Amino acid sequence: MFDVDPAQIQSLSSLQLVGLLRRLLHAEALASELELGNISVPLQITVADGGEDGSIRWEGGRESTHYLPSRINVFQAKATKMGKAAWKKECWVKSTQAKNATRVLTPALTSLTAEGGSYLGFTSEAITGDKQKECIKAIEDGIREAGGDPDVLKAIKIYGANEIAAWSERHPAVAIWLAEQAHLQSLAGYRTIESWGMLDDFVRNSYAPDPDKRYAIGSEVARDRENADNRTTSDVAWRRILEHVATAGSLVRIVGASGLGKSRFVHQSLKASSSQLDAIFRNSAVFADYRVVSATVLPTATRLAERGLPTLLIVDECPRDAAMKLAEIASSAGSALRVVTLDTDDRPLEGDTVLHVALSPSGGDLVEAIVRAKNSSIDAVSIERLRQMCGGFPRFAVLAAGNPSLSPSDFESADDVVDRILQGTSITGDAELRALQSLSVFERVLIEGGSGGSPMDEVATTLGRMSGDEMYEHLAKARQHDLVGLYAGAFSAQPVPIAVNMASRRLKVIRPSLLQHFLSTASDELVLSLLRRWKYLDNMQVVIEAATRFLTTDEQFATLDNFVSSRAMALLDALVHIVPDLVADALWHRLLKNDERLPQIDQSACSHLVAALSKLVFRSRSFGIAARLLMRLAASQKDGLGNSAGEVFQQLFQLQLSGTEASPSQRFGILDEGLERDDEATRLICVDALARVFSRNFIRFGDTGQIGSGPRLKDWSPKTYGEVNDFYREGIERLVEIRRRHSELAERSERILAGAARLLLSTGIHQEYAACLLEIAREKRGWPEALEGVGDWLYFDRKNAPIEQGSFVRELYTQLFPSEPIDRAILFTKFWRTDIRDPDADYAVDRDFDYSERQARAVAVEIASRPDQVVEAVVRITPLDLKSVHPFAEELGSKVEDRKGLFEAVLKIVEETGKGFPMLRGVLRGIDLNEHDLADTCFDEAKDRVPEKYRVDLYSALAMDERRLRALIADVRSGSVDPAQCVFLSYGRGFDRLDIADVAELLFELAEHGGDGAWAALEISMMYRHGSQPSPEHAAVMGKLLTNSNVIGPATKGRRDAHIVDDLVQKIQGLIASDGELASGLAELVGRMVESDDYDIFSALDDAVRNVVALLREHAPLTVWSQVTQLYGSATPIERNRLKRLIGPSSERFDQSSDFMAGPLFGVPVEPIYEWADGDAGRPPLLVDFYPILEDEAATRWHPDLEIIASRYGDNSAFREALAKRMRPSSWSGSIVPLLEIYLAPLKTWFGHPVRSLAAWANEQYHHVERQIEIERDLEKQ
Repeated sequence: MFDVDPAQIQSLSSLQLVGLLRRLLHAEALASELELGNISVPLQITVADGGEDGSIRWEGGRESTHYLPSRINVFQAKATKMGKAAWKKECWVKSTQAKNATRVLTPALTSLTAEGGSYLGFTSEAITGDKQKECIKAIEDGIREAGGDPDVLKAIKIYGANEIAAWSERHPAVAIWLAEQAHLQSLAGYRTIESWGMLDDFVRNSYAPDPDKRYAIGSEVARDRENADNRTTSDVAWRRILEHVATAGSLVRIVGASGLGKSRFVHQSLKASSSQLDAIFRNSAVFADYRVVSATVLPTATRLAERGLPTLLIVDECPRDAAMKLAEIASSAGSALRVVTLDTDDRPLEGDTVLHVALSPSGGDLVEAIVRAKNSSIDAVSIERLRQMCGGFPRFAVLAAGNPSLSPSDFESADDVVDRILQGTSITGDAELRALQSLSVFERVLIEGGSGGSPMDEVATTLGRMSGDEMYEHLAKARQHDLVGLYAGAFSAQPVPIAVNMASRRLKVIRPSLLQHFLSTASDELVLSLLRRWKYLDNMQVVIEAATRFLTTDEQFATLDNFVSSRAMALLDALVHIVPDLVADALWHRLLKNDERLPQIDQSACSHLVAALSKLVFRSRSFGIAARLLMRLAASQKDGLGNSAGEVFQQLFQLQLSGTEASPSQRFGILDEGLERDDEATRLICVDALARVFSRNFIRFGDTGQIGSGPRLKDWSPKTYGEVNDFYREGIERLVEIRRRHSELAERSERILAGAARLLLSTGIHQEYAACLLEIAREKRGWPEALEGVGDWLYFDRKNAPIEQGSFVRELYTQLFPSEPIDRAILFTKFWRTDIRDPDADYAVDRDFDYSERQARAVAVEIASRPDQVVEAVVRITPLDLKSVHPFAEELGSKVEDRKGLFEAVLKIVEETGKGFPMLRGVLRGIDLNEHDLADTCFDEAKDRVPEKYRVDLYSALAMDERRLRALIADVRSGSVDPAQCVFLSYGRGFDRLDIADVAELLFELAEHGGDGAWAALEISMMYRHGSQPSPEHAAVMGKLLTNSNVIGPATKGRRDAHIVDDLVQKIQGLIASDGELASGLAELVGRMVESDDYDIFSALDDAVRNVVALLREHAPLTVWSQVTQLYGSATPIERNRLKRLIGPSSERFDQSSDFMAGPLFGVPVEPIYEWADGDAGRPPLLVDFYPILEDEAATRWHPDLEIIASRYGDNSAFREALAKRMRPSSWSGSIVPLLEIYLAPLKTWFGHPVRSLAAWANEQYHHVERQIEIERDLEKQ
């Protein structure tokens, strides 16, 4: 497609040749990654006089490219035929070219010889062979004659038409530009940026600057607590796009409704920017309209990616599934392709290589700029009216102001603006307008229904007084002008302001009874779509009356059973926008008075109800009803992510972004009601809501403040620090009271208060809060959680606070800090090791992560010196849930005088309560560090008194030696130790000090205990002295473990990890060739995988076993071939499929190479293969499973080895059938067409094959594939 004929170069004018040079230099910069590998590296491209027509230079990066011999390159371009004398003259300043004149080198060559660059001729003449050499020699002579030295140059070359054509073929955008110059048309639908700009819409309408921040970077609009979002201007968005496509393999997805200016944005950004980076991409860009090139764009992109051709491919109107495939193609290995796709489908694409940019309607400045460009005399009032009606769509501003002779009177009303837009689109017929108006009454209307009936037919006949086909025809015309959009099979009028105006016109002339009948009889989908549009028409009396009558008289809301249905709740959510007070009243009468029915509401209905309540609760007028219902609904629902009512209710008590305009007094009043209810679930919901009072991060999803067409409601927000402090004070007072009155909620209340330390200690009420903490701490006789929170403030926030406040909080820490050693021990062991820090340390300065461990060990030493405290410490600490007790317990066990007594005391508590095992393990570890024999005694006593599930933990406390290893083996054998848990003993090099002969006893014992034991043995073997080369003895053990039959047996607890198999196999691969038993065992492993009943283990290990097959093929080919043929002869169809997965190409890849490449078995000597395959007519198909089919992706021929077996077995019908199946992909991503097309040329080569049956099959198969391609393309178009 991107071929360039030298004749195209020869036909260029001088100006065109220089233009071609510029394009090639930019494209080569992208291809060579000079600019893009280091964006700060200077790259200069000029076209000037003085002995050069172009130059390119760079610093850093690669030394040269295929066409740029050095870092400094000067080009001399000539569009005429040049002899050697002419090339020689070009070396000199023109004034010195006369006969007998003293020659002076051109400034370009003078500079070039000084710097040591390359001098390159660039001519449209086809100059080859001896003439090329003579001309280069003439240039060298010319340099010498002027006193220069050509030998200092890196290179002297002349690129003629042939070389330039070959160079241009490497850059598709350049090849397309050449085609446009020669033929004045695009190349198979692909265009340059210049040609794209010649489209009628761009030519007729000059570009207007776009200052609005309407370009969202990311898959959705995000907003932070300062109300800043991720929307930016077109210039910044384009910079981000360039930064993204600077990396090869990337894709940018630009989305937005039709008429927002996506195409104009990309084209103008590429066209107008003067930066070097923009120029590089502009001259490497290829534009395509998907509607024109849908059949070729994916194969074309694939070829660009496979050949590593550096191209920026821009695809307009690109569907999401095609964009996904393009992203996959662009990111393939070796690709230099970048892709920009534009479409209306705003569903995000996943992946690190994708940048999502979403256009939203203009805020108005762009509309004004477009209108004034068309009509500079228009007044401000008309401009404002156009802004409102165009909905931020630049397209409609063009249509509205298309006539320069318009006067301000043409825009006196919204109807005037809409009429001007309709006139601009030539949609003026009564039927056309009625169709558009009828569609506008709905948010969207499906063209075809899912159950046979057509929603469009229903709308057309009921509201449009026409057939569905007529309505479709009219709307299709409106779609050409972007007044109608097509989204997932549904038509939608756009933009919203115009659609609302059109809808209002239709509603004014429809009988109210017809609307009422339609609401009662139409499908749910159409009714909801109608009501969603009516949210913008909530001021129309006919809409209000119809909604009121529907809510008060329809049977859907007549009974409580109907009222709590999912349909009724969805309708109420839509009606909130039209008659919110009536909806609130209905919810009060039906649900709030009958809240016993709330638990019976199903999940779907509950979701719709919460959506409605989240809007009603935003309004101060309906806050009370909605908040109470949210509270009771949350209490009636189960805890978890599904309790959306609880989330919305709790959000009401955030300081910012609460989702309501109600004042704090209103909100806390509802909370007090809930706390007074004799309902534990409601009180718990209220306590959880109080936790949100102290939230430091605010986020609110959804636009629940936009109700109907009115102005967006605003969340209540404090105006002074006093209001902030009062808000927090309300929360503190209630939590303190709850703690006092409700013992079951005391712990939760304390946790919230302690967790708020960092926030509240930074406020104006920090002293009140401190007093609260001290009072509770005195009552509790210590409060570690509060001290942790205060410590966090000191560590993270003190440095930014006033000195007096920092001193106050430091004193608070001292007051909360326990004085008793046991209390301190609890403090330093209760949390994770880095949670308690030095109170005098600061974040980012002091990185002391061992503070709490040191303190725990120090207090252990202190306690160990006093026997009475040891006893008390054991009693108080052992039963507690302490996250970091091990260092304390180890130190206590090491330093206490009566170690046996200590262990016995801890063991007794563990035995009686079932708690405190971490304490026991730590004490045992401390004893083992000092008295090895005593540790054994304690271990023996403990293992008889604690549950067997703790046995491995006891072993993990001890340094493993031979005696203990034998005990462990005995416990495994007896079943006292779960084999799978033994793996943990190998972590931390637990077995490294033992000899492999001793460890092997454990491993072989484990391997006899089913799949769990076998996999535990494999993992321990991998971890044993990990990082060092295994000894021959260790390697032999690995081999025996891998070939153990239990490896493919049932396993419930151990992890069956392909990585373990891969790691061990790689370590023993050197033994396979010399150890026949090992080779046979590994081959049998393949057989066990194929015959296993456990698909999960096959799925987990298939890739690892494929690697085993590859190693066996390399080191023991006859062994693995014997196993495979034996399996093939007796396998069931399922087992044959599994065998194919193990010996054939990977089925996990979705690129086309997975279908034709060789499998891991390929490479076995052909003699035994032929000997076996010749023995039975049913055997040759096996060869097709693992033989390569084609040479590579770009090949047009069969693989030579396939040719050989095809000649040998082509008469075999089973062989041909297997080959046909192999050619049909079993899995793929995107279009299947390219995966089928690659076989057409190879099949054609067999039309005359000497094996006549194979030739006939190839001919038949060729036409079958062609038909299949046609079918697939038709399906894809649908």
